[in-house]
Amino acid sequence: MNLEKLSKPELLTLFSILEGELEARDLVIEALKAQHRDTFIEERYGKYNISDPLMALQRDFETLKEKNDSEKQPVCTNPLSVLKAVMKQCKNMQERMLSQLAAAESRHRKVILDLEEERQRHAQDTAEGDDVTYMLEKERERLTQQLEFEKSQVKKFEKEQKKLSSQ
Repeated sequence: MNLEKLSKPELLTLFSILEGELEARDLVIEALKAQHRDTFIEERYGKYNISDPLMALQRDFETLKEKNDSEKQPVCTNPLSVLKAVMKQCKNMQERMLSQLAAAESRHRKVILDLEEERQRHAQDTAEGDDVTYMLEKERERLTQQLEFEKSQVKKFEKEQKKLSSQ
């Protein structure tokens, strides 16, 4: 099949068929992955009751034991030690969260100060702009009065000139 001799509609048809094939392949791959994942979960965790936390700890211990091949006591044999370990972890997390909160409050205060400084600068710039506008307005009024005075002077001189020229 020579692709160079195909017309535009034939090429579009060919591309749409190929796109459909790709989509079908992706769907089959996803279905196989989901099936494999379900089989893996059933094989690995099927013997455990997932709703029981002590069984989950036992399962995790067995997984670690398989990886490390070392003789350690399972974590779940002594619930009091588990509780103490959890409490220690919670205290560590609390300390870290408090330090994070203090850092966030410090950044928040700095941002507020920066915004307040920016607001004051903006107010000052606005006030200076208002002062400049006021000065320009006064200057315009003064120049308008001077122009009116000059116009009246010109009219006065023109009248005098007409009077002198008529005499």
